Amino acid sequence: MKDNIVLIGMPSCGKSTIGVVLAKALGYRFVDSDLVIQERTGRLLSEIIEEEGLAVFNQIENDTNASLDYHKAIIATGGSVIYGEEAMENLRSIGTVVYIELPFEVLKERI
Repeated sequence: MKDNIVLIGMPSCGKSTIGVVLAKALGYRFVDSDLVIQERTGRLLSEIIEEEGLAVFNQIENDTNASLDYHKAIIATGGSVIYGEEAMENLRSIGTVVYIELPFEVLKERI
């Protein structure tokens, strides 16, 4: 059932901010997939990357997003979720994927 909205985009483009507001307006649950990773691993994202490297983090991110199974949720993903084939396949199957785009200069200012 595709009753979720999945937000993708570059880091700092506003996925979580928009997601919280959208979830509140629609009466949906808000899910931040980065927080799901932290809950499942018991570690901060930066700790995973520092201790195990980016490749392992990307695999954890892919596996986590590939396993998400929510209904009536706004799902804000990490900026690198698009590199996970299984993750994107699952996210497309459970919801409508929306790409949030901002000009490079705005992203640069935010970061």
